[in-house]
Amino acid sequence: MSNRNFSEILTLSLGSDPKSLLKASLDMCIALGHADGGSILGEEGPYLKFLFSNEPSLIGRSVPQGSLAGACLLSGHVIYTHAPSDRRHFDGVDSGLGQRTQYLLSVPIPSALPESGQGLKKAGGVLQLLYREDVMQGLSDALPAEYLLSDVLADSGRFEQFGPVLQILPIIAFGMEVMQLRQTSYQVIHELKNKMISGLSWVNCISVDLQERFPEALSDAGIQDDFDIAASAIREGSELARNYLQFTKLYSSNFEPTDLNTVLTETVGAVRGLAAPTDDTAAVEVLFAPCLDMPLKPLDGSQLKMAFFNLCKNAVEAMRQNPDRPGVLTVTSGSEEARLWVSIKDNGPGMPAEIAENLFSPFKTKKEGGTGLGLTIAKKIIDIHGGVIRCESNAEGTQFMVRL
Repeated sequence: MSNRNFSEILTLSLGSDPKSLLKASLDMCIALGHADGGSILGEEGPYLKFLFSNEPSLIGRSVPQGSLAGACLLSGHVIYTHAPSDRRHFDGVDSGLGQRTQYLLSVPIPSALPESGQGLKKAGGVLQLLYREDVMQGLSDALPAEYLLSDVLADSGRFEQFGPVLQILPIIAFGMEVMQLRQTSYQVIHELKNKMISGLSWVNCISVDLQERFPEALSDAGIQDDFDIAASAIREGSELARNYLQFTKLYSSNFEPTDLNTVLTETVGAVRGLAAPTDDTAAVEVLFAPCLDMPLKPLDGSQLKMAFFNLCKNAVEAMRQNPDRPGVLTVTSGSEEARLWVSIKDNGPGMPAEIAENLFSPFKTKKEGGTGLGLTIAKKIIDIHGGVIRCESNAEGTQFMVRL
C-alpha cells in the first residue's frame, strides 16, 4: 500500500464516521485488488447481510450461512473460486443483478474483539472481491482454493497482488465493530429514555393518587421532597439519554450553501428567550455584531445552530451565578480569506480549573443536573465541519472562538 493510500486510510480512521470509513475502505480494496467490484458483509442472525457494495442494489440484501460468504465467515479461510462452478455460490445475488458472477475472492474480516476462552477469534464479517477473469492462475492447482488467512498474510511473495488489500482488513474490522457498537448502544439508550419517561409519568400518577386518598401525606415536607428528588433524577437521566442520542446522530450532516449570519441570528433569537428575566434571576443582555459581508459556505445550519446554542446557553447560566455583575453575552462573526469565524464572549466568573482542563470531555460538569455533553456535542459538530474551537477563560469571563 502506497504512502498516499495509507495517509487516506489514517485520515479516515481519525476523522470519519464508521460508515464513511467502511465505504472508503471498500473502494480502496477494489482499487488495490484490481477487482471489478466488491462488497462487505456482516452477520445478522442466521444470514449475512450486504452492508456496503459498489453495486447499490445489493446493499441490505441477505445470503444464507451456507453461501460462500458464510463458509468464509465460519471457517475463517480465504476462499477463491469460480462462482458458477461452486454450489455454495448464492444464485439469488446474480438473479438480482441480472448478470453472472465469475471469479470470487472471499476474505474473512478479523474481529476486533479479544479471543474467546477457547483461543478462537471468529471473523467479524466478510470482504468479497469480484473478477471477470481468473486472477490467480498458477497460484492454485484447482478451484475452489482455500487458505488460512495467516498463511496468506505471511506469504507476501505468493499473494503479492492481495497484500495491500489485506493491510486494510484491521481498519475494516475496527469500523464494523464501532458501527455495531453505536447501533446497539443507540437502541439501548433509546429504550432507556422511554422507560424513564414512563417512570416519570408513574411518579406523577402516584402523587395524584396520594393527593386523592391521603392528602395529609403530601403535606409532609419530607415526603414531598422525596417525590421531587425522584422526579428530578428521572428527568436528568432522560435528558442524559436524549443528549447521548443526539450525540450519536451527529454524523448525518446535510451540507449546503449557508449564510452563517442567518444561523447566528436564529441562535441569538433563541438565546434571548433563555436570557430573559425570571422570578429568581435578572436578565442577561445578548448583543450580536454580525459581519456585514459574510460569504456563503457549505455548512449544516441546523447542527451549527445546536452547537452555538449550547455555547451561549452555558454562558448565560454561568453569568447568572454572579448576580452582582450584570450579565452581557456578545456574539460576533467575521471572515478572513476562506475561513469564517464566530466569537461567543461572556463576562461571567470564568471556569473552574478542573473543567477548563477537560473542557470537551464528555460527562465533565459542575452544573447541577447537567450531563456534561453540551460542549462535547458542540466540538463534534465543529470537527465535522473541519473547523476548530478554542476557549480562553479567566475571572473576567470566558470566550469561545470558532473557525470554520
